Amino acid sequence: MQHELLGKNIEDVQRQNQISVLQVLRQQPGQLSRKQISSMLGLTPGTVTNIVRDLIDAGYVIENGYMAGKKGRRAVRLDINPGGFYVLGVRLSRASIVCRAFNPLGEALVTKTASIEDFEQTQEVLGCMLDLMQETADDLQSEQKLQAIGVSTPGPLNLREGKIAYLHGNVHWRDVPIQQIVYERFGVTTIIEHDANAAALGEFMFGTGYEQKDLLYVAVGRGIGAGVVLNGKIHHGSLGTAGLLGHISVNMNGPKCDCGGSGCLTNYSSSRAFVKRMEALGLGKGKISEFVAMANDGNKLVCSEVKANAQYVGVAVASAVNLLNPAVVVFGDEMTEFGSLWFDPLRETLLSRLAPEISRHLDVRLSSFGQESFLLGTGAIAIEHAFQNPLIKENQRS
Repeated sequence: MQHELLGKNIEDVQRQNQISVLQVLRQQPGQLSRKQISSMLGLTPGTVTNIVRDLIDAGYVIENGYMAGKKGRRAVRLDINPGGFYVLGVRLSRASIVCRAFNPLGEALVTKTASIEDFEQTQEVLGCMLDLMQETADDLQSEQKLQAIGVSTPGPLNLREGKIAYLHGNVHWRDVPIQQIVYERFGVTTIIEHDANAAALGEFMFGTGYEQKDLLYVAVGRGIGAGVVLNGKIHHGSLGTAGLLGHISVNMNGPKCDCGGSGCLTNYSSSRAFVKRMEALGLGKGKISEFVAMANDGNKLVCSEVKANAQYVGVAVASAVNLLNPAVVVFGDEMTEFGSLWFDPLRETLLSRLAPEISRHLDVRLSSFGQESFLLGTGAIAIEHAFQNPLIKENQRS
């Protein structure tokens, strides 16, 4: 209770007012004047004038013409400055690295991609990631300030220490201090996030039809994870490991998993598990795209295995839905490349294991962004940090 009794210094109040002004400008772009902001936030006109002056001087806000209205002196329209700063969003996956520079409006400026030949070579992969980030920043050729970096990776993660705790099936990725590694290279705030959480946020913030604030994103790729958005915010859990859907047991007598459990979903339904299953059945060691082509050509064995893969996912996600009661469940990552062949039996299995009242009100869909959702969410995390921590010099403060 003690923290609730702490007072606030004048600097804290000024900072919160700056954040509030930025927030309303982001929520209503091109629609607000100083007077309207004053009315909305309950601040005096003089206070708003001083805050806006500081935000303009710092590059966060611009004056953008005049408000439409009655004759006489028209109010100046305020907007977020699209050229005020930039952030980097990075997605590290087991197959590739993608880095994108975003402006404050979430618009893409530069995108770079690199393939990963051997993910077990930890230092080489991290070096490639850092070089790709530097190339992205260099190609931007801008005087804008890099204000934050967001990095999404497979997990589980140790968010408290900024580390990749371990990656299923990759023995060299344990206790990797990725946050510190990136910060030491670029010297700006770096936020790491589980890739499924980043994708969930990307879907929530940029997708259509998400009026509800509770969403579950399920990534079924080389690993399986779930991103949980509750009341509009990512739910991390006490240790930051919420969403380890791939380690829900779907067979109590199943094979041992390196997480310590048995019969984990990731060993049945990840894209890696699917490829291994195809090899065991004598269909070769190919890529998911090759098996998608075989399924589309009517290969009955591949189609049967796709259906079984999807049903396992449906069983596990039904448990998650019963526990969390989200309004929307979105599926993404590699296995969705099979389209309706995979999604239809998954959806049928999922809904059949829910109470009728729950299943009637649950929106189940494929991601509208595909692999883009991971990168959009990572960029959104970095942008949000930038607006929650505006860099205002001492001599600029109101």
